[in-house]
Order: sequence, then structure tokens, then C-alpha cells
Amino acid sequence: MDQIDSAFCRFYEAITPPDSCLQLALSRVREFATHLPDTSRTNAPKYTFLGYRLMGSYSRGTAIRQSSDVDVLFVFTDPDSSRADDSLSLLTHLEERLREFSGGAAQFSRLREVVSVSFPGEVSIDILPCIKSGKDGYLFPGGSGRWAMTDPDSQNSYFTERRDAAGIDLSKFTRGIKQWNVENGGALRSYHLEVMVAAVADKLGDDYASATTRFYEIYANGLSVQDPAGQQGDLSAYLTTRQRESVSTLIKNCGRTAHLAISAQNDRRYAQAVDAWTKIYGTSFSSTNKQ
Repeated sequence: MDQIDSAFCRFYEAITPPDSCLQLALSRVREFATHLPDTSRTNAPKYTFLGYRLMGSYSRGTAIRQSSDVDVLFVFTDPDSSRADDSLSLLTHLEERLREFSGGAAQFSRLREVVSVSFPGEVSIDILPCIKSGKDGYLFPGGSGRWAMTDPDSQNSYFTERRDAAGIDLSKFTRGIKQWNVENGGALRSYHLEVMVAAVADKLGDDYASATTRFYEIYANGLSVQDPAGQQGDLSAYLTTRQRESVSTLIKNCGRTAHLAISAQNDRRYAQAVDAWTKIYGTSFSSTNKQ
């Protein structure tokens, strides 16, 4: 392993949350799950809690320090027609129960899709309530009282397949791209970024420096990727025209900087290469790679 590849590995380790963060969050979730079946004051007693499962970046090994929440799916049954109901009733049912348990630490997310729970000094937990819908997915609150569909099993199968197709550790590389996004304003959503990386896994090469350059080359002129679970369509649809232009400009600029970094590497100018990668990935890269 050469110096720059080692530098990337140290960077990836530095931005990875300690396992204790996840274990503490899961202990909270287990307590929540035990508390949920208690009698609720809401007018939605029809919802029966079945169980929970970890999902999102922590389940895929792509979480980063200080930015990634622990995402958990809470599964309910609904003997009535769930599609006909306002999804806020399920959110309200869950939010009330969690507020009772946590002493007010739970609240709706801004888009009214999940209930977020946070305690001082701990990683935040985003709980997504859902209703099993046949064999292929779950109904979940899609914002503004709507229902949407997700299929975590299809997502997991897709990401496993793409990791196998990559010549690098795709989870590590994804963590780095997420850190780049955070360092540069965080315009792109986590799941969107993960799919962007996974979609080109077989085109990234076998070292992290070249993979970064290739990622920017591929997405310099477009950010659209389709949801591999076949539920959400174009995952870039949330971006405004101005946001697209801004991110595209950022990617092109970072692509040029990545080429300069690789040129420095090829000339064995290690310090200059680290400085260039730091411009892309932020101080987390340089702080772990000072000579």
C-alpha cells in the first residue's frame, strides 16, 4: 500500500463513528420498543407495534462522525385501510409514545417523515414508522400527510451487489464522499450520495485517489440516479435548479483539484498531494496525515 492509499485509509478511519455510538443508540431503541406497546393517549390504537430493524448508513457501514443519524424502521400493523388514512396519525402515535418515554426529547422531522430522538452527547436517532405492505415493501409517512413506499430488502441487496463489483472498499469510499459533501455545504442527501457511489462502483478503479477523480468526472454533468428499490424515482429530484448548478460547479472544481493531487502523487510530492486532497475532503484528511 503506497503513502497516499495509506493516507486515505487513515482519513476513512478518522471520520468513522466509534461502535459505541451505535451500541448506545440501539440500547435506547430497545427501551423504546419495550415501552411502545403500553396504552397510548392517542386516538390511533389500531396501530400495533411488531418490531424494529436498523437501516440507513449505520446498517451499511457508511455513517460518518457528527453527521449521520441512526436510522431505525419501526414496523406496525393497521387492520384498517392504511392507504386511506393521513400518515400523520401514525407519526403522531409514535411521537407521543416516544415523548412520554424520553421526557420530551422526541420531535417530528422538518418534513414530517420521521420522529427524531436526541439526548445530549449522543448520536441522534431517526425512527421511521411504517406499515408492512404485501411482500415487497413498507408504507411510510412521505411528508405532508402522504404515504410513500420503501423496500429496505431491495436496497440492501443492491448495495451488497455493488460492493462486490467494486475494486475498492466501497463503504470506506462512500464515507469519504459523504464527508466531502458535509465539508462543502451538505447540499446532497445521504441516500442520494450512497446510490451515486454505488451506481458507478465498477468504474472507480482500484485505489481511492483515482476513484475520487473518476467519481467527479462521471457526475460533473448530471446528478440524476434512480432509486434501486424502484420506489422513489430520480433521487436528485429534491434539488432546485440553482442547487444543481452549484453542486455541478463544485464537482468540476474538485475534479480539477483531484487531478492536481494525483499529479503531485506521481511526482512523489507527498505534502502537496495531501494539501490538494485536504482542499477536497477538509481538515479531517490533513489532520490524520501530517508528516
